Amino acid sequence: MGLTDKPEKGAIGSPGRREFLSQSLSALIALNIPSGHLRDDDEPPLGNAAPAADGFVMESAPGPETVINGRRVLYFGGTGYFALHGHPEVIEAGVAAFRKYGCHSATSRTGFGNTPVQIELERKIAEYFGTEDSIHFVSGYLDNLFLVQALRERIGAIFIDDTAHFSIRDAVYSALKPVHTFKHCDPEDLTRQLKARLKAGDVPLVMTDGIFPTFGLIAPVPELAKILEPYQGYLCIDDSHSVGVLGPNGRGTYEHFGISSERCLYAGTMSKAFGGHGGFIPASKAFIDHIKATCGAYPGATPSPTPAMAASIKGLEIVGREPERRERLRRNVTRMKSGLRTMGFETNDNPVPIATWALKSAGDMKRVQAELFDRGIAVALSKYVGAPAGGVLRASIFSEHTPAQIDRLLDELKRLA
Repeated sequence: MGLTDKPEKGAIGSPGRREFLSQSLSALIALNIPSGHLRDDDEPPLGNAAPAADGFVMESAPGPETVINGRRVLYFGGTGYFALHGHPEVIEAGVAAFRKYGCHSATSRTGFGNTPVQIELERKIAEYFGTEDSIHFVSGYLDNLFLVQALRERIGAIFIDDTAHFSIRDAVYSALKPVHTFKHCDPEDLTRQLKARLKAGDVPLVMTDGIFPTFGLIAPVPELAKILEPYQGYLCIDDSHSVGVLGPNGRGTYEHFGISSERCLYAGTMSKAFGGHGGFIPASKAFIDHIKATCGAYPGATPSPTPAMAASIKGLEIVGREPERRERLRRNVTRMKSGLRTMGFETNDNPVPIATWALKSAGDMKRVQAELFDRGIAVALSKYVGAPAGGVLRASIFSEHTPAQIDRLLDELKRLA
């Protein structure tokens, strides 16, 4: 089960840039992790390659109706759960910031890189999530890297769900600690792994998605948190698909389950429900200050584009002032999943706006996706993390889909499947 049993020895304090890179590379070598494809000599420069023959090109903002490959289609893809990426107020906020501040600050936040927009966005994030402070950064993919590096000196080993997001898998090795997996959404297996793998006196860190993106399952967070109590362990969840969506106030998975603990941490993204850009962590001021002091990406990365941060502020404001969007979303999710179950497809009945189903073969699913698109409906054929080898058909539901649009997808699917 363990991905490695022997951590790299040596100092793992707060490294400088060269030391950080050296440690990162040495970790890849020590853990026998291939560096992966970077760029072949015959690979065309970015922007000059034609789209794949079966690929898709989005030519409008994503929403219930979206222009793809030159056609306006009913869109059930992506993660724009409240269809805010093309909202007029979001666009105008971004345009106004572009005119005033340009593209971005072009330098680190530890120097001259802070802007009034960034500072206000972090204040708004903390306000929305009811925390003392927050930190916002250029990509949600960095969420878990920030959490791991902030906690690495407090923990002895890391345990991750075996279908955890790529960003969790990439992040955990930066701590240079033993990393182990437990079975997907299986608290009992986590208990077994902790007993078998954790050294006496070591503090564990458990990392999981809050919502898993392929099947839309919610992690068993209450059980995981309970298991960690005797160890004084930390639970960190990637809540990118949950924030804005789950919980009475849209604060995510912990709010959904009514959990609050200084050892239960989370991170999210502005790029899904909020219609913006960049990752964030809401937490106590002490923990945010600690992140800034210990994480190499904070001084080493340029912030998000300033217009995108201004758009994020507006998207966050809209979600906060219009809770009815969340209620519409839940009604639409119920309609879609009930319809799939009526047709005999197995799908969960949770409030997550992701509906996933499979057909008999990969060929059947590819055919149905193509024929749906021919009929003006876009759904994903996903082979993302956690999917079986042949993939699954996956529909994302938005608050702004009409009942008629959802029914049309179900009707066409009934004819084709």
